Amino acid sequence: MTVESLIKDYLVYLEVEKGRSKKTTENYGHYLKRFLDWAKIERPHQIDAELVSQYRLFLNRLEVKSPPAGGLKKITQNYHIIALRNFLKYLAKRDIKTLTAEKIELAKQTPREVEFLEGDELERLLKSPEGDSVRALRDRALLEILFSTGLRVSEACKLNRDSMNLDKGEFSVRGKGEKIRVVFLSETAKAALRTYLAKRKDIEPALFVRIPKGRPGRVMDSIRVQKDKARQVRLAQMRLTPRSVQRIIKKYAIKAGITRRVTPHTLRHCLHKNTRIALNPSMISSQELFLSDKQNILSFDFSGNHLASGRVSRRFTHVKSRLLSVWASGRELICSPYHSLFTISSEGIAPVLAKDLKIGMYLAGIKDLSNKGRPSKHSAGFWRLVGYIIGDGTLSEARRGIIINDKNKEFIDYYAKIAERIIDRPPTIIERLNGKSWMLNIYSVSFLRKLRELGLIHKSNERRVPSELFSATSKEIKAFLSGFYDAEGNSGTIKIFSASKELLKDIQFLFLRLRIDSLLFERQRKVKLPQGKIIDNKIYTLYILHRPSQLLFKKLIPTLKLKIKVFDHFSGHKLPTQLLLKAIYPDILKEAQGLNEYMDNVYNMKHLRRYLKMCLTPDSLRALMGGFKRFNYNNSVTQILEQLLSLEKIKWLRVSKIKKLPGSHEVYDFTVLPNHNLITDGFISHNSFATDLLISGADIRSVQTMLGHSSITTTQIYTHITDKQLKEIHKSFHGKKRG
Repeated sequence: MTVESLIKDYLVYLEVEKGRSKKTTENYGHYLKRFLDWAKIERPHQIDAELVSQYRLFLNRLEVKSPPAGGLKKITQNYHIIALRNFLKYLAKRDIKTLTAEKIELAKQTPREVEFLEGDELERLLKSPEGDSVRALRDRALLEILFSTGLRVSEACKLNRDSMNLDKGEFSVRGKGEKIRVVFLSETAKAALRTYLAKRKDIEPALFVRIPKGRPGRVMDSIRVQKDKARQVRLAQMRLTPRSVQRIIKKYAIKAGITRRVTPHTLRHCLHKNTRIALNPSMISSQELFLSDKQNILSFDFSGNHLASGRVSRRFTHVKSRLLSVWASGRELICSPYHSLFTISSEGIAPVLAKDLKIGMYLAGIKDLSNKGRPSKHSAGFWRLVGYIIGDGTLSEARRGIIINDKNKEFIDYYAKIAERIIDRPPTIIERLNGKSWMLNIYSVSFLRKLRELGLIHKSNERRVPSELFSATSKEIKAFLSGFYDAEGNSGTIKIFSASKELLKDIQFLFLRLRIDSLLFERQRKVKLPQGKIIDNKIYTLYILHRPSQLLFKKLIPTLKLKIKVFDHFSGHKLPTQLLLKAIYPDILKEAQGLNEYMDNVYNMKHLRRYLKMCLTPDSLRALMGGFKRFNYNNSVTQILEQLLSLEKIKWLRVSKIKKLPGSHEVYDFTVLPNHNLITDGFISHNSFATDLLISGADIRSVQTMLGHSSITTTQIYTHITDKQLKEIHKSFHGKKRG
């Protein structure tokens, strides 16, 4: 068969068997025709890598006359290649010999930047259509319905008057992939639609129609007497097009004094540029991830209770003011107020916006990031010396070397031997202050150059862990942490001091690689300068407080510090069970009489009422679940408790402090598939879209379902969401008064 006939078969296959829309089929036909016209080939076996390479060059150099004139955009070139790849997959499915589709990669595109509206801008936009003319009422209703439902512009244009129920405030819409979903109208949207439709005097079925200039209020009078064929043409012309809607939105954005680009959807999930995002096995900042072409990161599979590979499918950036610094159980995450995390509520695990967090709430974090890593370019001894230098060293360009000061001569001697092995000559040791302090001088241009390459050129309070180390082996990480602890660690209680918060957050990440849990705290203090002036200063301390982590530290980190203290007692990690037990406690008293006495006699758990305000340890919850089973007590809440107990890889972090940060910051967003979450500074973060629902604090996963962006069956957390539940969410959160 010829390529031309196969393309015809493929387009029929797309429309009939795959159920693609007529427009999609037409686009694929256009892209494949352009390929065939250019390639001038007859048989599918003639499609090879060289031909595709030349075709891509042709597309890149192709000039188009339609505005804006010029070359094809990268995204348009990719549309052509996607059509070709899918055609090749179709041929492979029919066992027709040709080029393998997987050998064709898409061109790298410039990451899309998204602008978003603040609350006051949104209010001005929605109020900008003034007056009571049909056009003004139509535009107001249009803006409200886009805002209320999150509909795509094309979906809004296809709406008919009889497609929605204003009394119920809901209707069905057929979106991408012919998927049907239910969307809901806010009270303001319903009111705007009623006013608009009451003003309409025509019989046109389309919900949003063009208003002929000079004849407001009489939209369709001129076509009623026309014949059916002409009438159908006229009706199609009267329905608003997506391009018309875009012009309307742009018009009112300008009227409202909004200079940024405005679209119906608003992105709200944002991370600070320094946020550490876990890769496998490395770490990358959100800014670096945005600028790189990396796609594979770590996410958490709630249904499988393990870290899993996630794929970045889209990335965005914009400038945001009023970020929040969220502190929970010794970890900090800096994000926008509309960033989403996971908490435990009376109804189970649910997303929560940062702006809705309260002191005492619990957030899902990861217990560890243990993995094998891969060997770096440097030895363990090299990394130990680097750790020591980051803590106590100074890089001197003038002396072409590194200067390290320490009060302990044994430490200086120990690191002098390591330095000698690295630079192939002995460094110099100088006694200072009559033996009260010692100076180690390592003179080596090549070693200094290596340190520069690792990023050790910043001031001590701006230093960071070299990025290469995050993907290194545990042996190299242990060596680095040993050196750093020798410089900045404490004898006795395991804790590390530094003026650099970001450095200690890096160290905290490395500890997670070794399954060691650490807690970061900040403290404001007064410091007296040599000139006598007293200033405010922040100092940061990283503690290792839990006995299992202390034992691991003592076993894995061969620090020179003496008398490392390990606590005698450890009650285990706590699970946030209070809200769940409080929800069912009255029912327990009625349906499981005798449970209180049973738990006291068998497990020495006295007075279940007190656990309504206390977190249970996994062992205590396991005992309680045994009691439930003994008394045949089972319901949806006990199932949530069972799930909570099964998620052994999660550490629940108690929110202790929430601070508003001044100034504006560039922030970043990523959509991650298939689990829709990513690991950010030890927290499990949700990735999300939103409009009014998200701004008001609705369940983000439900919002995604309403917007038709993803399935609700990814994990147990997101299942069993009915249309009724979605409507209640919409009513509760979108219906809040504005202004």
